[in-house]
Amino acid sequence: MKMPVSAIYFGRVTHRRVRPVKHALAYDVASIFVDIEDLNAGRLPSLMSYNKFNLFSLYDRDYGDLSGQTIQNFAWRIVRNTPGSQRVSRIFMLCYPRILGYGFNPLTTYFAVDDQGHTVMMIYEVHNTFGGRHSYVTAVKETDADNIHSTEKVFRVSPFNSIEGTYALRATDPGETVTLGVALSTDEGPLLNAYFTGRRKPFSNGQLLRVFFGLPMMTLKVVAAIHWEALKLWRKGLNLQSP
Repeated sequence: MKMPVSAIYFGRVTHRRVRPVKHALAYDVASIFVDIEDLNAGRLPSLMSYNKFNLFSLYDRDYGDLSGQTIQNFAWRIVRNTPGSQRVSRIFMLCYPRILGYGFNPLTTYFAVDDQGHTVMMIYEVHNTFGGRHSYVTAVKETDADNIHSTEKVFRVSPFNSIEGTYALRATDPGETVTLGVALSTDEGPLLNAYFTGRRKPFSNGQLLRVFFGLPMMTLKVVAAIHWEALKLWRKGLNLQSP
């Protein structure tokens, strides 16, 4: 396994709800995959900035636990407070950047890797459109080739779902491709699943321009899609759940 490198993953996000009404959607996206140590080290393409406006940008306040700490401090604090942290040598973040100052990340994923490039730990940082965030942390065993974990749901994401349930989480080691999967089940059975599969391209100005012109205002469209699909679910008869 080679050490991952900062990149852009072009791919497709798919959501499927199986009950109480069936619903599906899919859209094309591009995710930034970056070594968090590169943020302060001047190793970003010139069209992307850290904590200042640019065509593309990453801001500390868009990630983490709302405490105001940097992305690096947030991620390393979680890693160091989790068993197995001594194996971690680098942390990479997979996310949507701001585009022309606007951005939203339903899910930001951190890959904590050892000095051989193997994923040791995962941080799944879930955001909702009400401004809330929560991070689920999973340790990856050396024998866990599929990197599949389950965790109890403790954070409200969709107003159509209660907080109860269990997530099954899966992430492949980031290489030429990367895949993320989240499936939610309750005592009544599977409820919904979402997954992203992307193919790696260089982390370069040329590829950032490809994102800008090929997926114009992608982050705005993500939020618009969330609300549009929510309207369609409501019209199908799905009721809002109490907090």
